[in-house]
Amino acid sequence: MANEKDANVEFSSYEIDAVGEILNISMGSAATAVSELLNAKVWITTPQVSVVKAADLNYDRLEPAICVKIVYVSGISGQNMMVLKQDDVQLILNQLMGNPLVVSPDFEFDEMNISAVSEVMNQMMGASATSLSIMLERKTDISTPEAQFMDGGQYLGYAFPNDDKFIKVGFRMQIGESISSPIVQLYPYMLAKAISDLFLIKKAKEKAGQGE
Repeated sequence: MANEKDANVEFSSYEIDAVGEILNISMGSAATAVSELLNAKVWITTPQVSVVKAADLNYDRLEPAICVKIVYVSGISGQNMMVLKQDDVQLILNQLMGNPLVVSPDFEFDEMNISAVSEVMNQMMGASATSLSIMLERKTDISTPEAQFMDGGQYLGYAFPNDDKFIKVGFRMQIGESISSPIVQLYPYMLAKAISDLFLIKKAKEKAGQGE
């Protein structure tokens, strides 16, 4: 899996692979939920995981962007952030509302669109949290995701004012034949490590049980 600079010294390749496995399974469940919501085939590419410092993050290819903050309210403690291109969000909303799949230059990210994006992300990340509950063997819930327009590198201050190291997860969400959206998720370093540890402990117990 990809690494950015040498920021992953403290996060082993084994742990990085564990995060990738967790996200691959949970985002697969998320894709199924989005597929049902949009009435279209949805699939997600294999997540690419890296450890990255805040100073090294760059979102030029996604700007202007829509940032979605997801807060865990039970099972685990913390939050992550998903970053999508605004044009892709517009196409997803058009798919949701049955409108032509075209990008309009006068699109306005108003209260109605914010609510619609939040609902799509609620279905998507709610399914992901349910899948995570099964993998970690603890009930994991999220609050309703918060969506906000972002431009010019304001992202980290929005969701992570006190974190300087992250697990970055990149993947592409394909919706039907017309929408192919690159997406970046950020997990604070310690949250990702806690999730990875819980998952690896569970796998170790399962392996030990099989050896009895």
